[in-house]
Amino acid sequence: MNSAKFGYGCKVRVVENIRNDGSFPGCKKGALLVRRGATGYVRQSGYYLQEQIVYQVQFINRGLTIGCKEHELIDAELVWQPNQFEYGDKAALTLSLSQQGEVVAKKGSVVDVLAVRRKPKTDPCYRIQYGELDVEVPERALAALTEEEPAYVG
Repeated sequence: MNSAKFGYGCKVRVVENIRNDGSFPGCKKGALLVRRGATGYVRQSGYYLQEQIVYQVQFINRGLTIGCKEHELIDAELVWQPNQFEYGDKAALTLSLSQQGEVVAKKGSVVDVLAVRRKPKTDPCYRIQYGELDVEVPERALAALTEEEPAYVG
């Protein structure tokens, strides 16, 4: 068995959104409990099925204590690049996208965010969908939708 990477009182950061797997009372299964990037403190650790380390992490700002797997945590002192968008968000393109020289999505088009891709030492990238188009773009290619600026759809 592996030993715990984080000890009691360690400040940690979650690197994945933590959703209710059905074990968190008073909240719907699948509901977002803690967004990636949030920090908390390890209260204790233990093993799940005698092989996977799970940490009891207290998120003081949120008044929550949640079980987190080791791969969902990093030391809070490590450099963290937050991401602007999450799965299910809508965003506007800040540039036009072309494929084989043909524009397939115009600047300002509204796209759906399907996934966040994180790579070490780089800004987050996003898998987006626009009609039949399903591509990965850097964060700079997307902007938050605003009420004042209706985005071009389609």
